[in-house]
Amino acid sequence: MDLNQFSDKQKAVLKQFREELKDCQLPDSEDAYLIRWLIARDFDLARGGKMLRNSLDWRRKYKIDTLLDDYKPPEVLAKFFPAGFVGRDKYLNPLWVVRYGRTDMKGILRSTKKRDYVMKVIHLVESSIWLVTSNPGKYKRSPDAIVQSTIIFDMEGFSMQHITNKQAMESAVKLVQIYEANYPEYLHRVFVINAPTIFSIGFSMIKPFLNERTRNKIQIYGHDSQQWKPAILTEVNPEELPVAYGGTLTDPDGNPNCVAMVNMGGEVPKSYYFAGKPDTTNKKSLTVSSGSKEQLEFPVMQVGSVLKWDFHSEEGDITFAIYRKKEGELIPVIFYDRVDCDMSTEEGELRCDENGVYVVEFDNNFSYLRSKKIWYSIKVELASPMKNGTDLDNLY
Repeated sequence: MDLNQFSDKQKAVLKQFREELKDCQLPDSEDAYLIRWLIARDFDLARGGKMLRNSLDWRRKYKIDTLLDDYKPPEVLAKFFPAGFVGRDKYLNPLWVVRYGRTDMKGILRSTKKRDYVMKVIHLVESSIWLVTSNPGKYKRSPDAIVQSTIIFDMEGFSMQHITNKQAMESAVKLVQIYEANYPEYLHRVFVINAPTIFSIGFSMIKPFLNERTRNKIQIYGHDSQQWKPAILTEVNPEELPVAYGGTLTDPDGNPNCVAMVNMGGEVPKSYYFAGKPDTTNKKSLTVSSGSKEQLEFPVMQVGSVLKWDFHSEEGDITFAIYRKKEGELIPVIFYDRVDCDMSTEEGELRCDENGVYVVEFDNNFSYLRSKKIWYSIKVELASPMKNGTDLDNLY
């Protein structure tokens, strides 16, 4: 896409949109960034503005603007999540390959938390955006180009375990929701290839969360490479595409799958798995009834004290947040987030920059069927001098 393809009326709406967002600190101030939100909401100023402001809140909550510098994925994701960049399509958009069928989702989600898996994918998306902004000459056909992405989803090896694994499907839905809400018009084309018959079951579960514009960009093919290779080559030049997918690109050693750029996934060794249920030694317990929440108060008498937590649930996830009481109100300090903590503990610490009462909240409002038993150890440690002028980061 290019800004020049829009009408004078749409450009006028874009100008007004920019004016209405003057109070926002945007991650990108270019027209090509702003117009994405208008396209996603049919150039409705109010709806586009609400969508963008909600996304900015999301970026602040999860520290997305510093993700590329701060986030280091767990080793199991680096070695066994087969997704990455291989080149560009004919429109100079970044080209991804995701070998989802070869992804051992059961093993990954027994070895790392859903949150880490989701953040790994967001990290890839943000990396794609960084590639473009750091090297516009390589990825932009013109200064007014609206750069998107082309993705090849290889479903070779896809099986019922990808569909019946509850955590895997929840993660897939979560990622679709995040992408639709925060990365409008970043997608040019999706090629789903080597899709077995049962893929339609999984796709039917994801489809309701895709907007129509996204659905129209997805092309699904079975195992017949004589169908999907020519389709991909209409969008991608051979020299930018691995030999395995119909191009001429290989690794330096001639590997046609370009595993130096995108690994082959495979079964996750059990040595990466979480070691059974977390220990309850020296922890207290509380039960959070379905559809309710529990709050624990911790007085902090000295600025710089550290609030530390270590908790897990006996079954399922729980929403966790920390607030500070101020004049009868609860001010968010650690924003609420659903935490999968039944296979491993959730640990973190917060440097308290103000005195007062801090409130730790376990919220089970999203669950109307079952209670959650939480084992926890939460304490306040008095302030101690910091070394080399460093500080403690908020962990969530």
